[in-house]
Amino acid sequence: MTTLALHHILLKSPLLAADVLQELQLGAEFSELAEEYSACPSARHQGFAGYHDSDQLPTELLRALNDHDNESPYVGPVRTAFGYHILKAVAKPERTLLIDEAEQ
Repeated sequence: MTTLALHHILLKSPLLAADVLQELQLGAEFSELAEEYSACPSARHQGFAGYHDSDQLPTELLRALNDHDNESPYVGPVRTAFGYHILKAVAKPERTLLIDEAEQ
């Protein structure tokens, strides 16, 4: 099991998620956008949602982090049951993600 520091902006709309991601790509500060737009309580902490065991995170987030190519400091938007996440890539999961074939 791996522990990950989760930095994210949670948005309820895919259109808003696309706009926020574009602002990030144009140089906006992740922390400021998290405080302004995130629907998660972590907005009060500039998008830092704490440390989580990888087994406790939604599979979609782990898959997105695992597939991240490190060309961009941001991952997403990633859709989960909670909404649309833009992740600040701080580290990849250390082990290969096992995905149930029934999910695919």
